[in-house]
Amino acid sequence: MKKSIKYAGIAAATLLAVAPVAAPVVSSTTAQAATTQSVATDQSKQDAAVKEFGAQFADKAASKFTTASTGVTLGSQSIADFAKGNADLITTTSTSTGEDMNNLIGSDATVEVSAKYGSTTISNAADLYKILADDTYPAVDFTITLNYNNLNNQAVSKTFTMSATRDTAQDALTSINAKFTTPVTVPLNSTTTSTQLQATTGTTLTDQNGDGIVAASSIEPSTSYYNSYSDAMDAANGIDSPAAAYTADTGETFDKAGTYYQGITFTAGDGSNLGGFLKEYVANPSKYTVYVNGKVASKGYDFATDATATAAGTKVTFVRTVVVSPSEANWTVTANKGVVTTKSDNAYYTLKNDDNETITNRALAKNTAWVTDQKRVDQDGNTQYRVATGEWINADDVTFSDKATTDEGEYTDVQALNGKVTLDGPSSFIYMLYNDNGETVSNRALAGDSAWYTDKKATNAAGVTVYHVATGEWVQAGSGVNYVAY
Repeated sequence: MKKSIKYAGIAAATLLAVAPVAAPVVSSTTAQAATTQSVATDQSKQDAAVKEFGAQFADKAASKFTTASTGVTLGSQSIADFAKGNADLITTTSTSTGEDMNNLIGSDATVEVSAKYGSTTISNAADLYKILADDTYPAVDFTITLNYNNLNNQAVSKTFTMSATRDTAQDALTSINAKFTTPVTVPLNSTTTSTQLQATTGTTLTDQNGDGIVAASSIEPSTSYYNSYSDAMDAANGIDSPAAAYTADTGETFDKAGTYYQGITFTAGDGSNLGGFLKEYVANPSKYTVYVNGKVASKGYDFATDATATAAGTKVTFVRTVVVSPSEANWTVTANKGVVTTKSDNAYYTLKNDDNETITNRALAKNTAWVTDQKRVDQDGNTQYRVATGEWINADDVTFSDKATTDEGEYTDVQALNGKVTLDGPSSFIYMLYNDNGETVSNRALAGDSAWYTDKKATNAAGVTVYHVATGEWVQAGSGVNYVAY
């Protein structure tokens, strides 16, 4: 409700009459005021100005407090002096409706500024800025108290708070882990397109908690492919290196089998955690760690930062391997545990190596079972099962079952052999035998200083190699057990 000047004067006179008994003392400035010094003629207008004053404050990152000389002034001050000396506290400048806030609230008003971290009060601006700059300290809390007289000349105090918060996400970023598929295998005569697509590079950059810290759009595969790792890393480091073997922007195809090297660059956004991390890493690498596929990496050898903007920490580049296969087949490999059993149409079935070339010195006999852990399918739908490291058999030559083991029970990775196992002497030594389930044979053993034909080997549940030396009987590899191929 609007009050007239006359009414305000009567209220003031009434308060003066009882001042010796009840008038609160707020500051020397307010104690000297016999009448309000506000030019406002409406209490609601003064209240609005006070509200606008408080709206200037909001929490902000401690790193944003940068102006020690005029950024924060601790202690008591006028509104006008507060506005001049506290740029770091005023986050949103008040927009009074055409009238000066100082006059609306009152020229005799004061502002008291205090700061603390936890329960510890900060006594001066020099200490304040040291604490703000040290990220081992907790958030700094500011209290801004406005003391003024309302239009009835009653002393009023309004308190506002804000915090200089720590960027916990930034503080927590002490390591990064670049994960990418390497090597990447592509078929002969394929275009470079597949190694340029971000969606198929299998690349991520994560923090120590496994959380992603860059967007997919920030990942850029290099358009150049080099003949050596060092050439690719020199290019990433801004060092002169030989010309690239292939350049994707020319639309080249991989027309020569071999191994090539390609940079993968992660670009940090403006003000991002990654940008801050790279800058800090360059300044003090002992405090931070970079990993490549889970292994500790070294700057300049395993990765490079942007050679033209190191201080800004804008980019980090890693190098991956691209293998161009001698075959034009493009295989997609997936996990596929089970057992494949060779058919009976032929006496044996040939195997293929990783490059889909026929293996000439090994084959699988008919009606034999083999553990498999992977299958691969090419662009034409041809399917193969892996039965040993680097050895595959065509799906048309076997039947597949998803049972976990062969007839040899707990043994896996069963492979055909043609050789003998010799056992060190003396003959009084004995070597234990194990059955098809990996259990100890209680009534038989092998004597030392003897030799036994073996037709296959496998891996037991403990990961140890065993050799098949009789029907349902295996001897475990180890000291004194030697395999000799025929």
